Amino acid sequence: MRILHIHPSLEGGGIEAMICGLANEMSKTETVSVCSIFEPKKTDVFYNKLSSSVIKLTCHKKEKGFSLKVLLDIYQIVRKGNYDIVHLHGFLYYYLLTICLSWHKKSNFFYTVHSDARRENSVWDSHLFRIKQWLFKHGIVHPITISRVSRESFLELYRCDSKLIYNGIPRPLIDKAKRTDVIKMARLSVTTKVLLNVGRIDVPKNQAVLCRVIKRLVQEGHDVVLLIAGGITSQGCYKEISPYFSERIMYLRERNDISQLLSECDAFCLPSIWEGLPVSLLEALSVGCIPICSPVGGIVDVITDGDNGILSASSSEEDYYRAMRRFLSMNVAEKEAMSQHGKETFSKYDISRTAQEYVEYYRRLME
Repeated sequence: MRILHIHPSLEGGGIEAMICGLANEMSKTETVSVCSIFEPKKTDVFYNKLSSSVIKLTCHKKEKGFSLKVLLDIYQIVRKGNYDIVHLHGFLYYYLLTICLSWHKKSNFFYTVHSDARRENSVWDSHLFRIKQWLFKHGIVHPITISRVSRESFLELYRCDSKLIYNGIPRPLIDKAKRTDVIKMARLSVTTKVLLNVGRIDVPKNQAVLCRVIKRLVQEGHDVVLLIAGGITSQGCYKEISPYFSERIMYLRERNDISQLLSECDAFCLPSIWEGLPVSLLEALSVGCIPICSPVGGIVDVITDGDNGILSASSSEEDYYRAMRRFLSMNVAEKEAMSQHGKETFSKYDISRTAQEYVEYYRRLME
């Protein structure tokens, strides 16, 4: 089976991590290509993590904004590749020309909604809503959602169902003897609790609330250090949190060793306002890093409060502060049990299982 995954880029981020993981896993049994619409950069974390067995393609787009040439380039890639499966990830307006010109031929089109259905609509997508709805309802494009909440939002918005396939990631290889320099620096004393937030600096990730909570805990005498890892999507959000940066709150920028960092930290912090099903959460579970999360999106499908992680009552500062206090009050045995339960939970979200579900769904619809 010839499979093509397309996304604007494969820089750092949860969607990009999922595409990379799926492509690498599927390439073990299928012929898989990945197309980055934008010209890949040396810093594109997941483009560079694609397996040598994955065929890498690009439309060489360099500037943001609409380009008719790019739409034609995508069509040419799909036409020449003679793919059985063309899997689209977000920004459906990029692909409408290709779908219209190719849907009656060999290729089967699939589209993964990586967040709440309303949230994932870009400005252009929202203008073309009726076209998207028609494509989904008539089975020209087969929609896939990644969590129970995502599926419910899709059904409410588009008035048609989708296939639910939960996100997954490869089980990371961790060097247990290794201690990363940044973690060594962050442990200001033998009692320091090192916390890690992973995600782009942007409104939905709610890092301003997280910084205020950490500052409050430090003022109360708690020995905690927060590390924030991710690229900057919103300059406004970055300006809001940068005054908090200190020896207690450090910004690491984008990293390609997140799993290793999580394995050395005491907790993973995610007070998001909205989410799909965060890949960073699955990474935390895989290495036993205790998640402290807000109850949004697919997070509630994964975390059982008090068992394999801690859920705040909401994304508000006060509720997240209470969740952090709960974590800090736990004894060693309670933390070890929660960490172990997290590792056990991860078995449901291994990429091999996720990729198998995708391929079986592809084959069923092809038949």
